[in-house]
Amino acid sequence: MRLHAVYRTHGGENAKGRPEWYSKEVALQSFLRAVERARGEGLDVELVVLGDGPLDPATTALARAWGDLVTISAGDNRRSYLHAVSLPRRREWPAGDLVLLAEDDYLWRPDALVELVAAARSHPDADYLAPYGPAPDEPGAPQRWERIESTTSTFAARAGALRQDERLLALCAWSGGDFDVTTCMTLAGRPRFSVRDLVVHHPTDDPVPAHVAAARHGYLAALRLAVDARAALRRPARRRALLGARPVLATHGEEGWVAPGDWAQLAESTRRWAAGALA
Repeated sequence: MRLHAVYRTHGGENAKGRPEWYSKEVALQSFLRAVERARGEGLDVELVVLGDGPLDPATTALARAWGDLVTISAGDNRRSYLHAVSLPRRREWPAGDLVLLAEDDYLWRPDALVELVAAARSHPDADYLAPYGPAPDEPGAPQRWERIESTTSTFAARAGALRQDERLLALCAWSGGDFDVTTCMTLAGRPRFSVRDLVVHHPTDDPVPAHVAAARHGYLAALRLAVDARAALRRPARRRALLGARPVLATHGEEGWVAPGDWAQLAESTRRWAAGALA
C-alpha cells in the first residue's frame, strides 16, 4: 500500500484565533517529520505539496526537496480542496492506495503516518480515516480507532473510494457553510439539512444587492436539497464508514479546536528536529 500525502497550503494567513505555539512553519515541519518517520520505517510515502498561489521561498524549497510541488491558482479553500480530491483520478492512483488530504494548520505527531497506514491495513473495510476529530481520550492512552460521525477537511481515504465519491464531494463542498460535516454525513447516507437550513444560510461578508442575495439563496437551497437526496438514496454498499484515531494523530491549530495534549511541547521538539534535519 502506497500513501499519497497531499499537503494543501497557501502563502497567506486568516484571522482565526491561534494558540501560542502555532505557525504555518512548525505545522509543515511536523508533517515532514511524520513523513521522515514513515519512510524510515520502510513505508512507501509520496508527498505532494499543493500550493495555492505563490508560496514563500522556504516552503517552496522544502516542497521540492521532500516531494512534488504542484502550484495552482484556486483562490479559495473549496477549490483547493476539490483539486486535491481530484488527484486520485488525475494521476490514476491504484484503488487500494491510501490518500491523505492535509491542511496547513495542523500539528502532527511524529508517528502519525505510521499509525495511519497501520490502521488502513488493520481495518480493510474502512474507506475513510480521520487523524483528527472529537477526542475524549488523554494522550498516552493505547492507540485505537473508532467510528465517528464527522471530521474536518483533513482526512485519509482509499484512492478508489475518492474516485467513486469525487462528484458527491464536490456537491457537498458547494452547499455552503461547514461542508466537511455535510460531506461526512452524506457519505454515510445521512441527510444533513433541515427545512430551516434550506432558507437560512451563512451570510456573506460583503453586502450584495437583493436580487443577488435571492439568487444565492435559491442556488444554495437547490444544492442542499440535492445533497440530502443523494444521502437518502445512497446505496448501503456505498455508505462509507469513518474511523477516527483515539488519541488523535494531529491537532487543529485553532483556538477552541485544539485536541487534548501538550502540543506546545510537541511544537518545540518539532522546531529542534527541523533545526537539524532541515538545515
